[in-house]
Parts: sequence; C-alpha cells; structure tokens
Amino acid sequence: MTKDELLAAMRRDRARLDALIAPLDGARMTEPALEGGWSVKDVLAQISLWERACAGWFEAAARDETPERPEVRDVDETNARGYEAAKGRALGEVVAESRASHEALRRAVAALPDEELAGDKRFGWPGWQVASSNSDEHYREHIGQISRWPGTPG
Repeated sequence: MTKDELLAAMRRDRARLDALIAPLDGARMTEPALEGGWSVKDVLAQISLWERACAGWFEAAARDETPERPEVRDVDETNARGYEAAKGRALGEVVAESRASHEALRRAVAALPDEELAGDKRFGWPGWQVASSNSDEHYREHIGQISRWPGTPG
C-alpha cells in the first residue's frame, strides 16, 4: 500500500466513523451498551490511545530510532489500562482528543519516508500495516461494533 492509499483509507474510514456517531447525543455516547459494557466514548478513547502510540512509533522511526512499543506486548492489558484512565474524562475532552490523535497519526504517516512504510525493519511487519491496524482497520472494527448497536443510525 502506498502512502497516498494509506492516507486515503485513513480519511475515508475516519469519516465513516465520524458520520456514524455524529447524530448521537451525550447520553447515547456515554451509554455502556456496546460489547464489554463499553460506550462510544470508551471506544473513541481506545482508538485515540492506539493512534497516539502509533504516531509516537512513527515519529521515532522518522528520527531513525526503533521504538520500544510496550503497548503491543499485551494489547488486552493496554486496552484495560486505557479504559480505566479514560473513564473519568469528560465526553467533550475525549471527542477533542479523538480528533487530535487522528490528526497526529495522519501527520506522522505523511512525514514518514516511503521506505519506512514499505519496509519491516523497525516493526517486524511493514509500516503501512502498523499504521492501518491502528487507524482505518481499527475504525472499521468499531464502525461494525457501533452499527450493530440497536437504534444506531446508518
């Protein structure tokens, strides 16, 4: 996948996620009715966690460093810690962070040399796959989850 294709997939699927949740009011966004008792707010916080982590990995790669990536050693534990950390945050704060983390990852992908996106020397698999699994693929996963929620528009 080229950088342009990756960035287009990120934009497209993020727009789909944003359109799906746009009609939801605050009560609906914070209702713990999704799988595992999560809310849409929790999902947005979890997506942000992984977007920020991935942006950091790519920023390190752009400096010719190989990032540690402790988050991927135990994804379930990382998700659980992120869930607990975000529980007390206000919905508006989580939504704003969600937009900011998406933009941070988009900028990090755009700045990364093509050879880093195509190669696997830093991450064990191509950089574009690392980015995709933490952006467009991740958005599609949660679009499906939210879409299955009764009463969700779309």
